[in-house]
Amino acid sequence: MTILKTMYQATLTDVSLDPILERLTQLAQLEPDWDSYGALAVSPVAFVKACQLLIHVKYSLAPLVGDRILPYDAAPIANGSLQLEWRSPQGNLEVEIKSDMSFSYLLIKGEGSERKFEEKNDLSLSEVLNVLSQLLIQ
Repeated sequence: MTILKTMYQATLTDVSLDPILERLTQLAQLEPDWDSYGALAVSPVAFVKACQLLIHVKYSLAPLVGDRILPYDAAPIANGSLQLEWRSPQGNLEVEIKSDMSFSYLLIKGEGSERKFEEKNDLSLSEVLNVLSQLLIQ
């Protein structure tokens, strides 16, 4: 049992969220009109919710998928939201973290004429974790 516990703890500590948290911190410091088209600054609520999402992803999925929990990219959205994107051979998932504390996502699977899109709004954290786990766990 001790070996299993040690392996579990090693998996959790081996995956560092520092780079993505630093990126989110940079995005949170953007001034209004950062895109020169009147974009809002990143909402502090969206920033905190994005950080919470990443922590939940780490502790629920890192033991199963390792460093695949790390988003491919993070970006600001002109309405003050943040977007995190994950990519896998199964598809791409873009999660929007909104200033009203809700989540939405766009899931893209397949290529070319076989490409399919699934979009959902007003999701809970557990719903986002569920769709992300389906994308990353194979």
